[in-house]
Amino acid sequence: MLAYAQYYNDARIKMYVNTLLENGIPVDIVCLYDEYSRSTVIGNVPLTVTFVQNKYQGESAFRYLISYCAFFLKAWFLVTINYMRNSYSVIHVHNQPDFLVFCALIPKLFGATIILDMHDIMIAAVLTKFSGTKKSLLYRLTKFQTWVSVKVCDILICADHSQREFLSENHIVHYHTVVMMNLPDKALFRRRNAVPKNPVIRFIYHGTISHRLGLDLAILAFEKASHSIPLTFTIIGNGENKKELMRSCEENGILHSLVEFHDFVPVEELQRVVERYDIGIVANRRTLIGERCMLPVKMMEYLAIGLPVVVPRLQVIERYFSDTMVSFYEPENIDDMAKRIIELAEDSSLRQRQVHNAGEFFKKYAWADQQHEYVRIINGI
Repeated sequence: MLAYAQYYNDARIKMYVNTLLENGIPVDIVCLYDEYSRSTVIGNVPLTVTFVQNKYQGESAFRYLISYCAFFLKAWFLVTINYMRNSYSVIHVHNQPDFLVFCALIPKLFGATIILDMHDIMIAAVLTKFSGTKKSLLYRLTKFQTWVSVKVCDILICADHSQREFLSENHIVHYHTVVMMNLPDKALFRRRNAVPKNPVIRFIYHGTISHRLGLDLAILAFEKASHSIPLTFTIIGNGENKKELMRSCEENGILHSLVEFHDFVPVEELQRVVERYDIGIVANRRTLIGERCMLPVKMMEYLAIGLPVVVPRLQVIERYFSDTMVSFYEPENIDDMAKRIIELAEDSSLRQRQVHNAGEFFKKYAWADQQHEYVRIINGI
């Protein structure tokens, strides 16, 4: 496994790794540094974690590029050396960036299979973040590196069907493309035994804290809703916007009284934390990447545990979920978000119906089915 990511908080990578280990397949992971992950042996099957460098978090595209390139050079060396020692049959590369597949070029020349796993679509991110001449240049460069990376890999995995369609619309197609969605792992997320009896309705968000995920809008909506009903909003995670949001909440006198912040919780502990809350929220802004290429995994985790969810009416979400399963609001509309927050908080029967109806999604899409498909692919290589 190769990823410009921290292993401890990447549920998608962990699901692949756990699937392989359960099937007696040893795994080596090359990734960004974190203080939690360790090499270990699980059921006599070794899991080796090798750190490359620290993670860069910020707004500078140039510094991201420098960080990507530094990671690429170090990872290329590590993957090549490790291949000489272990003769991997499969190297599973997780983007971003896509060009990490070239870290496995020497193993590929000697017969190893490369899987490119599209967590995110880089060209959609460029089209979302930039404009004018800069967007045009970056789009062409990004599209080229995605196109050539897809050509190099042997198997392409997309995180949902909309991603695959978006790539096809941009003339990036692979003959062996598989969709493996970011579905909750039943080993980690299960229906809670009972709905908590909290004195006030408690809302939760967990994950990255960044501008495109709209938490500043959510805080404004909660502040508005709090004038009508008693509630609290807890944000669990880290990101470049966290300090700014905390400062804003403190200045407005709502830090701790209405809004609380906590650091990232390892995915193995999320069930224990999340099940104590009443309602989950997703606040993604209406951007190209949010509209077409980012089905929020946290939304599905909440529903799997038994929390109803307030979500923006975005195309990628509407593809899989109806109004009977979640509470939709118009994206970036603070008044409408506050209205849905109040509506769901006041109606316990509505919360129960939505969680029940969302079960239809999990009947159609289940990680267990994807596990079988993934193992079939690995064993067939």
